[in-house]
Amino acid sequence: MGNRKSSFVAAAVVAVSALVMSVGGTASAAEEAAAPSLIDGAGQEQVEITAVSDGDGLGAQAVITCRGNTDNPHKSHTDGRRANVHVNITCTANVARIAVRGAIYRDGRLAGTSARNSVTVGRRSAANHANTACINNHQYGSWVGGEVTFPAGYRPPTGRISAVGRSARITNC
Repeated sequence: MGNRKSSFVAAAVVAVSALVMSVGGTASAAEEAAAPSLIDGAGQEQVEITAVSDGDGLGAQAVITCRGNTDNPHKSHTDGRRANVHVNITCTANVARIAVRGAIYRDGRLAGTSARNSVTVGRRSAANHANTACINNHQYGSWVGGEVTFPAGYRPPTGRISAVGRSARITNC
């Protein structure tokens, strides 16, 4: 009897875990955007994505545009031994889901990434950050990546963002 009960509990845990992952909170493997290992300013970038509603049959269509952004890499305000960058994806209206990741580069090479995707559900923006050890007088760069799921009735239903952002020389570590 105990073996049947533990099998049932294990199956219930798996079912609930799958439900949580499909509803929100945890990013799917497809959303785990990978930061490039090097940045050189050349490459395919997708900074902005736009989706259009199917309309109401009278020709009126709604448009939602989402854009990836980074701030300037900078010495951390909370830990002076770290350099960090803040990243976000912001849309013109609420969307079903946004997953965003960030990365920071030192002299063009990947130096740190956000620990995981930051996921929001039913909102118009999501934010994250990445950091690394701050070494004086180096050039730091940034990257933002993620996936947006638009509301039902929008085409395309999903879109990806992957773009190199701003860079700055940090001289006050």
